[in-house]
Amino acid sequence: MTLVARILLLALPVVIAGCATSLPQVSKPESYAIAPDTNQQAWESIQALQQAHPGQSGVYPIGDGREAFIARLQAATDAQASIDLQTYIYRDDDTGRAVLWSLWQAAERGVRIRLLLDDMQTSGNDEALAVLHQHPEIQVRLFNPFTKRQWRGLELVGSFDRTNRRMHNKAFIVDNSVAITGGRNIGDEYFDASHDIAFGDFDVLLIGPAVIDISTQFDDYWNSDYAIPVDALVETTRSTNPAEITRAFEQRIDADKKQQQAYIDSLYETELVTHLERGELPLYWSRTRVVADSPHKADSSSPESSLMVDALAEEFRRSNDSLLLVSPYFVPGQAGADNLVAMARRGLKISIITNSLAATDVVAVHSGYRGYRQQLLEAGIALYETKRRPGIKPGSWAASSQASLHAKTMVFDHRTLFVGSFNLDPRSALINTEMGVLFDSPKLAKLMTQSLEKQIPKSTYRLSLEDGELRWHDDQTGAVLSSEPDASVWRRMGAWLMTWLPIEDQL
Repeated sequence: MTLVARILLLALPVVIAGCATSLPQVSKPESYAIAPDTNQQAWESIQALQQAHPGQSGVYPIGDGREAFIARLQAATDAQASIDLQTYIYRDDDTGRAVLWSLWQAAERGVRIRLLLDDMQTSGNDEALAVLHQHPEIQVRLFNPFTKRQWRGLELVGSFDRTNRRMHNKAFIVDNSVAITGGRNIGDEYFDASHDIAFGDFDVLLIGPAVIDISTQFDDYWNSDYAIPVDALVETTRSTNPAEITRAFEQRIDADKKQQQAYIDSLYETELVTHLERGELPLYWSRTRVVADSPHKADSSSPESSLMVDALAEEFRRSNDSLLLVSPYFVPGQAGADNLVAMARRGLKISIITNSLAATDVVAVHSGYRGYRQQLLEAGIALYETKRRPGIKPGSWAASSQASLHAKTMVFDHRTLFVGSFNLDPRSALINTEMGVLFDSPKLAKLMTQSLEKQIPKSTYRLSLEDGELRWHDDQTGAVLSSEPDASVWRRMGAWLMTWLPIEDQL
């Protein structure tokens, strides 16, 4: 080892220690959801619907990624007073820019925009976010941000206990009257616009009491000590003249449209566009319970437990007939696996759908899940793993957003449906903040169950045990496989090696 290398090695702990940080203390104005304008025609229409369904929320399920994109654009186009957007990931790609363009146009009309982003995935976008924040109608805040913007990696290590805790919530709220929430972030892979990446995801568009509850959780996060205005972290030298930004924006959007013309054409084939053209949106009606973790979950010293865990644990305890669990990242832990086994032995029919090794974008998560398969199968629990879609390349060992499955949904006793951001893993339970909606609706529960049952044969492998060995059944072709389907030797080896690492509580 050279002298320089030795010096650098010795200095590294000092450098990392120097990157230990705390949240900046900044003065910021509090703001809250704007009450709906009761004179607006849209509000009158919503009120008329609610009067026919007192105490219930209207629900439009969104399984198609293209519909998820259209719903956000249309809602932003119709906005009169406010748009609140909360997300874990916001991609600077074609659909991400299109959504941002719709927000910018709304701001130019005088609509107040509040953009709350988790800071883990904003690297490289500081200048753009700072420019947006300069618009008089746009406010941008970063949740639990990195304070050393050029040294994120070192700060992640030096302040791991703080920076490891992320905001995983997703909400898109317009005029405090319409909300979209579920598993989707903002980006091409979530809206079926990517040629290389395909996520199966699920959202719901809501009107009624659930919207007020979603707005309340947004306000809690927005006004918390963990949400820092971007101008307290980033300085920009770019032009902040709205006219210049608008011209540059238009040019970029025009270029994006030319590249995505086939995708744009396909949007007109969706059922949602047909409904919008007719001026009719078919809704399910249900009593709802919006559950969100406190933003204080981002503080490891906070005594507050996970409200999401408490709410879902209650639903598990109530169940006495069946469970249908969909989680792209499924790491139950020994206690969770034991509970599922006990429920199965009491007679509950339990089915679990998660990603296969070939389909997952995080091999480490698969390494945390794989050890529980035999125990669950022996108890009679049905396990399904999603196939890697034809033409979709598997992700690298690092998180590269290549997963086939991203939806987080659960059905309890054919009656209660959960849709949200919560994965059945330690990270969602103990580290990240999460949110979701519980629907007391046999109709919605049946819709989700039937949709999944239709997809299972063509989209998943069914797992079984033969003489104690795992088998993967392709019920579409009749093939039976004895090793992880479609996964390369290197990927299998990586998953096996990761089982030796003490990281399950971080997965």
